[in-house]
Amino acid sequence: MLKSANDGTLTAQSPPGGPLERWAERHLRYLMLAPTVLILLALTIFPSVYMFYAAVHKISPNPDLAWEFVGPGNFARLLSDAQFHVALRNTVVFTVVAVAVEFLLGLGLALLLDKFIRRLTFLKTVLMIPMMLPPIAVAITWKLIYEPQFGVLNEIMYRLGLPLQAWAGDVNLAMFSIIVADVWQWTPFIFLLMLAGLASLPVEPYEAAALDGASSWRQFWDLTLPFLKPVIAIALLLRVMDALRLFDLVFILTGGGPADRTKVLSLYIYQVAYRFADPGYAAAISLFVLFATIILSTWFMKRMRLAD
Repeated sequence: MLKSANDGTLTAQSPPGGPLERWAERHLRYLMLAPTVLILLALTIFPSVYMFYAAVHKISPNPDLAWEFVGPGNFARLLSDAQFHVALRNTVVFTVVAVAVEFLLGLGLALLLDKFIRRLTFLKTVLMIPMMLPPIAVAITWKLIYEPQFGVLNEIMYRLGLPLQAWAGDVNLAMFSIIVADVWQWTPFIFLLMLAGLASLPVEPYEAAALDGASSWRQFWDLTLPFLKPVIAIALLLRVMDALRLFDLVFILTGGGPADRTKVLSLYIYQVAYRFADPGYAAAISLFVLFATIILSTWFMKRMRLAD
């Protein structure tokens, strides 16, 4: 603070208040952020540390019994656990197929509507509806659609003279049914990102390519895809990380059946923790999923950077 002296010069004056008030004034921006940072740390750091601690213990369902330290024993069980291997395989199959179909459909819809989007605003809004619905509502809706006796899908099959199917209850169709429901819900997410990416593309390269006689396919392959590469990377990364955590659809539609054909890692973690009362082993599986997601994401981003 500056203060005018009798001779007209300005001299520095300490701010009013004691040392504590002056310190608070200098660090005010940090103090205002502190509550939010503390809450975020409490919601992330503590659960993570607790999960690491639980993963190296055998936890009895009896709260009066002490936790038994087993070290890497819970992680070693992953190598010999047949149910874990089944859940891992199902998770990988679902993630690869669902994300690939969603990406192709989302990109195709974005390319189709890019030139006409101003006249099809209502259609764009309709396409966004599945993504905005709660996952539980989506799962219940598709459960009713797949219902063998009174479901809409079997009613259509009957009117077309086609054989009725159990859909979510059929060994060969259960995973397909889960994938269809997920594609229906999350293709709009890919579509929205691709549409935003297409809207930001520069016009000059396309005009130059058209003057050179490049076909639409050549422009798409040489210009559109390279320009969209950052958006594609983000879209695929977000969808893969989300698909690895699939739970709602499987829990409501199939419960992991039939014959474990749709048992995924998230559902298996739930079963181990609450049905088999082994939270220590469930924490170890959760950490495996966490580290696998981190490694996959890091590898994917490095590959995308190297391809630039």
